[in-house]
Amino acid sequence: MSPQDCALRLNNLCKSFGKICAVDNLSLEVYPGEMVGFLGPNGAGKSTTLYMIAGLVHPSAGTIEVFGHNVCKRFKDAMKYAGTMVETPTLYEYLSGRKNLELISRLRADVTDGQVGDILERIGLYERRNDRVATYSHGMKQRLGLGMALLGQPRLLLLDEPTSGMDPEATRQILTFLQEKVKTERLAIFVSSHLLYEVEEYCDKVFVINHGRLIASGKVKDILAPHRNVTQVTFSGTAPKCDELLGNEGILNAESVSDDTVEITLAKHDSSWLNNLLSKKGYKITALVPKQKTLKEFFLSVTGERENA
Repeated sequence: MSPQDCALRLNNLCKSFGKICAVDNLSLEVYPGEMVGFLGPNGAGKSTTLYMIAGLVHPSAGTIEVFGHNVCKRFKDAMKYAGTMVETPTLYEYLSGRKNLELISRLRADVTDGQVGDILERIGLYERRNDRVATYSHGMKQRLGLGMALLGQPRLLLLDEPTSGMDPEATRQILTFLQEKVKTERLAIFVSSHLLYEVEEYCDKVFVINHGRLIASGKVKDILAPHRNVTQVTFSGTAPKCDELLGNEGILNAESVSDDTVEITLAKHDSSWLNNLLSKKGYKITALVPKQKTLKEFFLSVTGERENA
């Protein structure tokens, strides 16, 4: 596979601010037709990484390539393929939403008037296109910033918290729209987000960093696959000790949830087998619910975070 086949490649990327190492030998690849989630706790190095990809911060070491073009050495060649929305978009609030898009479109030779109107329609701002941006809500401004990133039909989108401030319906519409472009146009999307349920639902793959280092990566379905045989069991009265449960063949793990509830991970059997096993052992069960661990739970387990992500 040639370098041009890879939408985004980071190779041993590093960035230090004095004695602080914000990004530490980070390597990853994003390909056309993928929506990739970029995850990490606050201060993990996500924003610094996005700033370097967008050319706003110069790396201390390592390389960044967009479709084979080195961002530091051939910035214009690399960025002609990319659309970026890093943190809060900068907007001309005294102008209308349409005028904002038209101003940005002048920087790109391949944008037509028809595309500006189409983008306004797809991001849900067509009815408010002639209103001053000062009258927009935070979520509407986020949508306009996303519209700017889409100008010129980029092949790679770099997005930082793109749905911040949007209501649930607007969020669903935007992410569904982006997912369609990934599938139909083989757009590559690299998105940083703290909303892990969105990443789990819409992204194909994730990269998780902490303290500037890559600590986990892979397809979402593969990352969560080991957790699919998890069953939450509620006992009548106090639950047995986890060590007692682990003494049974076929039970890989047991974690206490509360005084009467335990999460049990099975090797290969299903919840019916578990129900029969526990009943034969004399345990009285009031509820037995198959459960799949979420991306949020995986994230908390690999980062060691205990706050909401």
